[in-house]
Amino acid sequence: MLTRAELRILPALHKPTSLKELSAQLGLSRARLSVIAKSLEEKGLVERRREGREIVLYPSSARALEVYHELSLKFPHIDFTPLLAGRNLKVIGGMAVEKPRPAWEIALRANMNRYTVHHVLAKLMESLIVGKNKEGYFITKRFSLIRDFVDEYFHLQNSIKAKRFSGDALVVWSGVNEFILATRSFKGTAWGSFQLTGLSRFGDFGLNIVSAGVYHYYWPSEGITLEEAAVHALTTTEPGARELLYIITLLRTKGFSVAKLRRLALKFDVLEIVEEIIEYLNGGEKGYPFPSLEEVEELYRQYFEGHKNDNKGEAD
Repeated sequence: MLTRAELRILPALHKPTSLKELSAQLGLSRARLSVIAKSLEEKGLVERRREGREIVLYPSSARALEVYHELSLKFPHIDFTPLLAGRNLKVIGGMAVEKPRPAWEIALRANMNRYTVHHVLAKLMESLIVGKNKEGYFITKRFSLIRDFVDEYFHLQNSIKAKRFSGDALVVWSGVNEFILATRSFKGTAWGSFQLTGLSRFGDFGLNIVSAGVYHYYWPSEGITLEEAAVHALTTTEPGARELLYIITLLRTKGFSVAKLRRLALKFDVLEIVEEIIEYLNGGEKGYPFPSLEEVEELYRQYFEGHKNDNKGEAD
């Protein structure tokens, strides 16, 4: 997260500035500023350079920093330091502009408990950044730049972690302190807190799929469930006939938690297609790109016929 001290410095970093200048401007010691600057550099927001005897801070090219400067210029009378520091940033990351979400959904998307979310929302409502109606809480249109900043900030942090995984890694889905990356570098099913996911992980559940040479990893996780692998597959690919055939066959064969699948689908913004899959599995007729029952049966026979752990696709 961003600390109050870090947020206090950001508005001053619209041009190269030495620690000496910042110290005089903000009333902070050079030693303290040096620690903060190092943290901001690790977060991709500034670059530190030694010029003669001075350490000069250069604003990075990160879009997050640019948006924060826009925010400071548009609302010069508002101190955003306490509003965007710490856990407040995560709660805002779980919200949408003018689209109400209940507190439980915000908690789900922000990876936080509901009690903390309610506490933060109360403070944000006092500042008029957040509004509320019978459907839930939302970021007011006037402060839409705040959501832009939060999105850009978390995407930046996730991208930095992704590059540590592999130089060619690309973040294909970004959330609050979590993401899915795509890479051509295969590092097994687990690499630290990264877990192989999506179609490439289906082999763990009995459906081995030949990889196209691109692998998806989810961070942070200690393991991947069937529901996560299925939802991540829908998140990282445009679900066509092939992908739907694999996902539907696996869910039908192994069984799954409908509630968990829906929660994950909501969080990863694939709820519409997941609802169609659930309807299909419950006997609803679907046209292309959904597979025919014969195609599902054929794939099932190829991979699962005779397996003792088959439960006929019953959902919990």
